Amino acid sequence: MAATNTKTAGQLPRGRHNLAPEAVADSQRQRIMQGMVDVVAERGFADARIADVIELAGVSRKTYYELFEDKEACFLATYELWAGRMLAVTTEAFESEPDAPWPDRLRNGLGALLQFVADHPAAARCCIVEVMAAGPKALNRRDAAIRQFTHFLDLGRTESTVALPGITSLALAGGVNELLYSEILHGAAAQLPGRLADLMYWLVQPYLGDERAAIERKRTREGAEDTGSRAS
Repeated sequence: MAATNTKTAGQLPRGRHNLAPEAVADSQRQRIMQGMVDVVAERGFADARIADVIELAGVSRKTYYELFEDKEACFLATYELWAGRMLAVTTEAFESEPDAPWPDRLRNGLGALLQFVADHPAAARCCIVEVMAAGPKALNRRDAAIRQFTHFLDLGRTESTVALPGITSLALAGGVNELLYSEILHGAAAQLPGRLADLMYWLVQPYLGDERAAIERKRTREGAEDTGSRAS
């Protein structure tokens, strides 16, 4: 990774300033984690070097080790940050119409998640692809994150007349994660919002049946076409 003479985004000015030590440390920490995202997305976790991270972050090696014990610790903190953002974006959209039918809320949340991944492909690659190579602690965090997303699916039981197995939501959440993994791995993160209609069918079908799933897929496609028409 070539060195650059340009100022890193968010880097503090050199020399004296009036910022509190806590603010300085927070700025450095945020820049280091962004550097971790960029390096891991480009090189993969196994080949990511701390030297490249600190170069991008514009900090010293001493500063890095004051904030993070090693590469794994930095990656785990970075994972928690971005996985938390993904969950927050999904939750906000899902809860934006609390009185709406479950499929509408699911469409809102899932659509927001897919768009977030499309808008932040490097961070998504870290959280969904490279996390698989980052060791057992990272895999445990990944498993916990996937389980957090089952909440949006489990609410489908409130409108379902089918006695589904308890593992249904976890299996579906894992399937969505696998689709994200595949598309990101092949450089197709930008195409994920276009998968929303088919994902709606697949996620609604176990809870509400084929007919309702087909209706929701059609509604999603029509909504996307309307949005595209207004944007053109």
